[in-house]
Amino acid sequence: MKLRTLFFLALFTLSETASYAEISVICSSFPAYDFTRQITGSLADVKLLLPPGIDPHDFEPSPSDIKALNDADAFVFTDPELEAWALKISASLRNTRIINASEGIALINNDPHIWLDLSLAQKMTANILNSLCKVDPDNSKSYTLNADSFCSKLNELDDAFMAVKKKRALVFADEFSAGYFVRRYGFDYVSAFDGENEPSVRRMAEILKYIRKHKTRYIFADTSEAPSVTREISSQSGAGILVFGTGHKVYDTSKTFLEIMTENYRNIQEAMND
Repeated sequence: MKLRTLFFLALFTLSETASYAEISVICSSFPAYDFTRQITGSLADVKLLLPPGIDPHDFEPSPSDIKALNDADAFVFTDPELEAWALKISASLRNTRIINASEGIALINNDPHIWLDLSLAQKMTANILNSLCKVDPDNSKSYTLNADSFCSKLNELDDAFMAVKKKRALVFADEFSAGYFVRRYGFDYVSAFDGENEPSVRRMAEILKYIRKHKTRYIFADTSEAPSVTREISSQSGAGILVFGTGHKVYDTSKTFLEIMTENYRNIQEAMND
């Protein structure tokens, strides 16, 4: 009788463990990672593949990374243009569901930073949600509720950026990745960098002239660890440096995408109201 009771208890314990088992999801870069963890909450084991501060363009997965991807239930990548390596890896994964977060979103000028348009961030969230519900249908209701809540917050912030009074142009003095952002929200802008290329001597002179002429008090960099060119522009012009976080290369992954974009909103308001 005692052995029988223990047997049934063991079965019960196993069934309980199985019903609460987490799926494993690995994400290529920060936007995909954060959108996924907002959807799953504590119902999945979500990991970011890229180490903090690593550029998605430059990443090379190690053999241990590839093994982890093969063992995962799902692999979420942001965009083939941003992460060409993700496509190569995906072709070799047999039992892992591949989720392209940018599916159905047309890039403009091959610019992969689509998430900075918060309406497109919501589409990325929907893409991830739809696939995760197929991977883990038992938790699809919870995932959907979480995604709805997250998209509601994105929508509120989208409205807030739309409502900002555009009193002056934004001056970006770091690698320029904000094309979708300025296009969506109607900001005039000036960029010292040509994409990832540092400004020439001539361009530096033009930017400094613009800042002085328009009495610009603030310039923007992707992180507080601004590159030397940005610091030089700040030093020579007297303009302070504010952060416009793009989520492209993130050092502090404890911050959420919403927190990054809310900080961007506050900093832009400060630049507009100087």
